[in-house]
Formats: sequence, structure tokens, C-alpha cells
Amino acid sequence: MVMVKLKMRAVYKTFLSLIGFFILVAAITGILYLFYDKIVEFDSDIEVTGNLSINYIDGKSFNVEDATTIKFSVTNGSDRVNYYNIGFAQIRGNGSYKLLYNDSIVTEGKLTSIDEITTDFISIDSEETKLYTLEITNNDDSVLKGILNIRAQESKIITFSDTILKNNPPSPNSLTDVGTEVANENEGLIKGNDDMGVSYYFRGNVNNNYVSFGELTWRIVRINGDGTVRLILDGVTDTISSYYTSDNIVFDFEDANINTYLESWLNDNLADYVDYIANTKYCNDITYDDIYNFNSYARIVTNKIPTLNCLGNSFNDNIGLLTADEVSFAGGSSELSNKNYYLYNSEIKDSWYTMTGARGTESNINMFMVDTSGSLKTNITGNLYRNVRPVINLIKNIEVEGDGTSSNPYKMKEQN
Repeated sequence: MVMVKLKMRAVYKTFLSLIGFFILVAAITGILYLFYDKIVEFDSDIEVTGNLSINYIDGKSFNVEDATTIKFSVTNGSDRVNYYNIGFAQIRGNGSYKLLYNDSIVTEGKLTSIDEITTDFISIDSEETKLYTLEITNNDDSVLKGILNIRAQESKIITFSDTILKNNPPSPNSLTDVGTEVANENEGLIKGNDDMGVSYYFRGNVNNNYVSFGELTWRIVRINGDGTVRLILDGVTDTISSYYTSDNIVFDFEDANINTYLESWLNDNLADYVDYIANTKYCNDITYDDIYNFNSYARIVTNKIPTLNCLGNSFNDNIGLLTADEVSFAGGSSELSNKNYYLYNSEIKDSWYTMTGARGTESNINMFMVDTSGSLKTNITGNLYRNVRPVINLIKNIEVEGDGTSSNPYKMKEQN
């Protein structure tokens, strides 16, 4: 009888153990299922395309009743510059979008039912991560739906920016302090940032940033964050111009007399080359708190902290002028002369305009200009006629030959 009871207890314990085991398995399975659901959801928003990792932080698809903001990032884990595009697919409805990077608009437009790429061949540096914000607005009564689509792009050519970077391994910092010191030695190519991403600017007495384009000689100012290459004419135009006229006093570059002059100059001199000139971002800083000293004056003259990010009015165009900030990055100063940096040209016999406001009143404005000593000046009103040095940006996907020296400047390769 005792043996029977012992056997029954053993069976009972085994039964309880099995029940406990199954309960534990069920609990673990339930927990794993919950985590699995989140893991799947999380993994579905991270994609690897080529050498890039795309993190759709707020999801890849969107359903918008009114307006929403979506964040996403692109990471380049390789040891070289890569490229990608940003677009939309499967759009249902009617809406609009703004794409921002570093709080500045990269591009904006309408959302339609047509799959489209909003911007392509965006460059991203080795080991770099770019974080974007996408603002979407629904312009209809029905829900706006769609998918954000980012893909790596393999450049089929060695681009102009690739060639510049290969010939000029960039330094992380300049040898002299931008804004407080002039640069009268060749400091080469320096890595920086602008509104659109990583930018590389030439500084000092550079001797290998010459470009022959449209039968004119130019100097490379920088590689923009979108991969286009910014050039300034190595000299001045044949005709002088005022920034604005006495009977049309405007501060905004897009409405100014000098912009009309530049557009005419472009048509007269580069009409056969417009396909290679990018319509990209320029910065016209005419913002002010104190009408007598503009914000740019405080930034460049008083505080000596120039920036390649646009803190004024940005707009897209195919021709413009340098900013006073870009002159500072190139090696100029508001206090010191410099005849030993690439923007100085002894053949230029008078001051030349930038597109940055400096000082003024409600009826006139002094623009930053570069004088014959290579220094930034703020004492000339914009209705006076001075020299003009056009600035253009070459598109990303062109190939060049040459080494950038004055005897062998970069030139576009013949197109097949």
C-alpha cells in the first residue's frame, strides 16, 4: 500500500512538472511572439542597399489625413564616398512635401500618383550618417498614402567631385582659423558642412583649382553638399554693374539689378553649356535685427564666425555670386588684406560684389565687397557700379580631365 502511494506521488510530481514546463514554454513563446512582432516591424524599417543602411525611423509608408513629419537616416558604412537618391512610390492622393537636412530645405514639391525621384546622386562621405526630416501635407479630403523610397546609386562615371577628392585628400581642419586669420599659404581642400551635407572647400594660395569651362577660366571654390562643384570666374566680366539701381532699391538678390545682369551674361557667354550648369542653392543674406548692421555683419565682422550654412534667404538658380562667408573660408578677412589666396587676382582693378548684405538703412544697403587688396569691405553702397565675378555650379555627373593647374586645368571630357 505504501509502495502504491509512493508511485502515485511520483506520477503526480511528474504530471505537475510537465504542466509547469508547458506553462513556461507557453509564456516564453508569448513573450518571444511579442518581441518578434516588434523585431519584424523594426527590421522592416531598416534596409541595406549597396553600401548604405537606410533607417526609416518613423516607418517607410505613410497615411496622412492632415499633415505629418517623418524622420529617416542614411548611413555610409564603407570607406569611400557613395551616392543615393530619395523618392516616392505608390502615391495615392494629392499632397505636397518638404525635405529638410540640418533644418534647411533640400527640395520640395507636389506628391502625385506618379512614382518619382525627388533628388538623386546625393553624395555621402565614408562613415557618415545623414538625418533627414520629411514634412508631408495632405491637400485633399481623402487620406494621402505612399511609400518613401531611398536607393543607393552606383556612379557609372568618375565624377568631377570624385576627381577633386582623389587629387586633393581633404584635411579635417584648416591650418589657419577661418574668420579671424587670412590664409596666404596653400592649405588645400578642407572638409566642412553646408545645408545639403558634407562640403569640401579650397583655402589659401591654392594652385590646382583651375577649370576651363565655356572657353573661360574659373577657380573651384568648393564641392557642395549635393555633389555639385562651385566655380567663380577667375577675373571679372567686361561690364560693371550695381547691385540695385537708385530708382529700384531692392535688397533681395532675385529682384536686384545685378541678377538681371548675370542672367544676361550667362545667356551671352554660356548658352551652349547650360546643360552642364546645375540649378542649385545660393544664399542671399540680407537679414537684420538692427537695420544699420545686418546679421551677416555681426557674424563675419564682429563675431568672426562665418558659415557655409545659409542663415539668410536661400534660393535655387543657375548663376549667382559668392557669399562673404565663402570669401572668408577661401582665406579672406574683413580686417586684413590678402594678396596670396586664390580669389585675389592682380588684374582686377576695383572692388567686386558678393551677395551678402552688410550695413544699411531703410533706403539703401551696403553689400560686402572684396577690394583690390583681397579684403572684405562694407563701406560701399549697392547702387554704385563695381566689378562682377559670376559664380556657377557644375552638375554632378560629368567627367573631367586635367590636373587643375593653370597649365593643365580641369576640362570636361568629350561626350560620346
